[in-house]
Amino acid sequence: SSKVIIPENNHQKLFVVQYSHARCCSLLRLADRDRIITLTQATSQTTSLLWLFVKPSPIPWLDPEGKLQLSHRDERQLIWHLLTSLDACCTSSDQRFWKNKANLLSQAFHAFYSQCQIWGEVKLETPQRSQARLGLILITQSILKFILQEKLGIIAPLEL
Repeated sequence: SSKVIIPENNHQKLFVVQYSHARCCSLLRLADRDRIITLTQATSQTTSLLWLFVKPSPIPWLDPEGKLQLSHRDERQLIWHLLTSLDACCTSSDQRFWKNKANLLSQAFHAFYSQCQIWGEVKLETPQRSQARLGLILITQSILKFILQEKLGIIAPLEL
């Protein structure tokens, strides 16, 4: 039995990252429409857009006891990937490094989003946790956009 080795498709891998960016944008627009958060320029269609929370301000990262609201394993993993991406921003310009970093961040985002609810019960019972998770999505969107546009030179689409 011989193994067939299929060459890695970089375009497909980067499409997944672009999809993650567009998904972040879509979730932020939906949350703005649902009035969970309020964004600046939420309807703009330009890719140069930097979204900011107008409300809540500041983002409720801490619970009433002063502990980080984002304690789920997949939330912590996404935070770790965001921080390591930020740490590397000034130190590396290698495209292979950034493609890998973008894919790892994209995978962490999808794990987070599949395991950490924002709407439904969380929105109703702990709206501040929902807002903190949306803050994490906003940061993910910003970092993915930076990597796609500044480090890899490709478009960061707002929607697909």
